[in-house]
Amino acid sequence: MSALIILDTALADVDALVAESAEYLSRRLGGTPPLDPTTLPRDAAGALSAIDAWAGTDVANWRQELNRWFDAHAPVRLVPDPELNSLLRRAAKQGTNLACASALPSEPLELTLQHLGCARAFKAVAAGDGSLEDALSAAQAALGGHDTPLVRTRAELVAALGA
Repeated sequence: MSALIILDTALADVDALVAESAEYLSRRLGGTPPLDPTTLPRDAAGALSAIDAWAGTDVANWRQELNRWFDAHAPVRLVPDPELNSLLRRAAKQGTNLACASALPSEPLELTLQHLGCARAFKAVAAGDGSLEDALSAAQAALGGHDTPLVRTRAELVAALGA
């Protein structure tokens, strides 16, 4: 395999992280109308898009607050997975070009990868800022192909790299 796109969901429970950060944002930024985290989609991309729509131009600093939350909570919530990191390093050393795609904005994504201990394994990191489709397109472009295999779960990642 010469290239592989890995969704951040294969590395960590990003949906849960975004849900927790939405709780923080609702308390910190509240707003009128209030942000109700229980009404947000359960997936990170949907939740981030909904928060962006809620914020509009009235709450322009929500991304800064999201970065603050990830800064404070990533060290506690994210634990490196030695087996997975070993697979990623081995694949990169063997010439497999790896890209990570995420709906997260770039700063929280970089923090996530750093705290998981796998940031250096990726040739490209594509942040979607709420749009997973944009991140996937950027990752495809960075790897130079439109038929690059994609893994969404840890099990798929282990199967793809462990073979």
